[in-house]
Amino acid sequence: MEYFWLAVALVILLLLLRKPFKEQVLGALDARAERIRRELDEAQRLHEEAKALLARYQRQLHEGETLAREILERVDVEQRRLEARMREEVKAMTDRRTQQALERIAQEEARAVQEVRARAAELAVRATRELLAERLQGELVQELMRKSVAEVQAKLG
Repeated sequence: MEYFWLAVALVILLLLLRKPFKEQVLGALDARAERIRRELDEAQRLHEEAKALLARYQRQLHEGETLAREILERVDVEQRRLEARMREEVKAMTDRRTQQALERIAQEEARAVQEVRARAAELAVRATRELLAERLQGELVQELMRKSVAEVQAKLG
C-alpha cells in the first residue's frame, strides 16, 4: 500500500505542478514565438526596404547611364561642329594668306617691271644722248633729244 499512496501523491504532485509548468513552458514558448514573429516582421520590413533601395539605385544607375550617353552624344556633336569650324577657319586663313602672298608677289613684280623699265628708259636716253652727241652737233641734237625723251616718257607713263 505504500506504493499506492506514493503513486497517489505522485499523481497529485504532477497535477499540482502541471498547471504552473504548463503556463511557464507555454508562456516561454509564446514569448519566444512572439520574439521570432517580431524578428521575422523586422526582417521582412528590412527586406522590403532593401528591395526598394535596390530598385531606387538601379533606377538611378539607369538614369546616370542615360545621362552619360546623352552627354557623350552632345560632346561628339560639339566636337564634330568644332572640327568643321576649325577646318573652315584654317582654310579661310590659308586662302587669305595665299591671296596676300599672291598680291605681294604681283606688287613686287609690278615694281620690278617698273624699275626695269625706268632703268631701261634711263639707259636708252643716256645711250641716245651719247650717240647723238657723237654724231650730231648743235641745235638739231637738242631738238632730237627733247623729242626722244618725250617719246620715251610717253611710252613709259
